Amino acid sequence: TGGGIDTCFAKEYIKTLSYDKVFAVDKGLEYADALGLVPELIIGDFDTVDEKLLDRYEKQLTEADKQAADAVRQTAEADKQSQSVRIIRHPSHKDQTDTELALYCAKEDNASRVTILGATGSRLDHVLANIGLLLYACRSGMDAAIIDEHNRIRLLTSEYGVNEVTIDKAEQYGTYVSLIPVTPVVSGVITKGLLYSLDNAVIEQGNGLTVSNEIIEKTARIQIESGAVLIIESRD
Repeated sequence: TGGGIDTCFAKEYIKTLSYDKVFAVDKGLEYADALGLVPELIIGDFDTVDEKLLDRYEKQLTEADKQAADAVRQTAEADKQSQSVRIIRHPSHKDQTDTELALYCAKEDNASRVTILGATGSRLDHVLANIGLLLYACRSGMDAAIIDEHNRIRLLTSEYGVNEVTIDKAEQYGTYVSLIPVTPVVSGVITKGLLYSLDNAVIEQGNGLTVSNEIIEKTARIQIESGAVLIIESRD
């Protein structure tokens, strides 16, 4: 999506991923293009993307459609391929953010896991809105994470049947693990394998008790009984 992306970081990080589809959200198309990724979906109101770049993709898509229309007379497979790339343009005056609309499409495609790059940056309103979309992902049965060069952000909530996360120390993202409540109260908090452990604790919004913990065992386990928390793994 169209926030800030360190392309050097992103280029290395995507090598660690196994993914089926790439969605480019508005200015995110510029990042995808710089990373050599060909998106299956380009979506947004396109108020921030470079117009010449978008025009190039639109012309390529138009030409591909013409070629596929000719080829479909000979093979149905060509028509199937012609439908594999989509550009969806939305009006700038709308009730959803572009990233939100992309997540709707991911749900329609029955995505089980979503990695969101470019969801952080200097626009804190968009950052907070994007973090809020993790709740929509949970509600829709998608395992979603926001990733940048400094943080991995996930949501743990009991409301939709997932109330436990494990983190292998060998695969953790950085050094620090923080739990940030997003509901007024989070109860039944159990943490194991961390420097500071909790046993059936209650944490509240505005309390710094669960900020900047560290994994000290092979595996850390975080469990809650009710409420919702952001799990933020950070590199310093």
